[in-house]
Amino acid sequence: MIVIRFTLTILLCALPFLTGCKPSGFEVVSEIDEKQYQLAKDFQSQGRVAEALRAFLRVTEFRKNAPESHFEAGYIYLNAMDNPIKAIYHLEKYLELKPDSPQAARVRQLIETAEKTFARNLPAQPYKGELDRIEMMEMVNSLNKENNRLQQRVKYLENRLESAVDRPEKPPQDIYRQNQTATVSPNPASVPRTYTVQSGDSLSGISRTVYGTPSRWIDIYQANRDRLSSENALRVGQELRIP
Repeated sequence: MIVIRFTLTILLCALPFLTGCKPSGFEVVSEIDEKQYQLAKDFQSQGRVAEALRAFLRVTEFRKNAPESHFEAGYIYLNAMDNPIKAIYHLEKYLELKPDSPQAARVRQLIETAEKTFARNLPAQPYKGELDRIEMMEMVNSLNKENNRLQQRVKYLENRLESAVDRPEKPPQDIYRQNQTATVSPNPASVPRTYTVQSGDSLSGISRTVYGTPSRWIDIYQANRDRLSSENALRVGQELRIP
């Protein structure tokens, strides 16, 4: 009985080393020497991406310390499986296990790319109202600035008119003509008949570029109702009529 117990004790102590498991947290076989990892790299080189991913995931399942397999799985999820959420999970696991790796900066860039991909895939409709509100607030601020500018201009002209009244030798009709010249609209011949939408354009911005004021955006919108479903539906490269 003593011999049997001793033999069983020896076998139990040796079992973790024989099976490749990790006794007391010590990895007997390095990750890149794991058969599943090597098999995954072979599948990867053959273009068998789905099989490579399954093999890498088996490594992460049976090993606590498998940063390279997490990286490879995250890369496949991002670039081949179009699954940014799982990509972010595995790439962050890599950084958790190897925060000071020379590859850490590249992994952070991949995480940022995955986050942007996820954001682009979100439905746009829930945010449309907020975006419209922001666009409208910008337009209101722009109109307020234009209104303040016009009020200052009116005050300036009123002061000039009062000064002219104090000088009777200056005919009133000359004052009228002078005020007309000061507030004359842009020469219609100098206004382009079409405008090609650029990146970052808005109708108020186009109005400011063409007419010198953002307040005529509604005229441009009305002239292009057959091309614009809303005042925010501008597309880069789109040609608009300028009334």
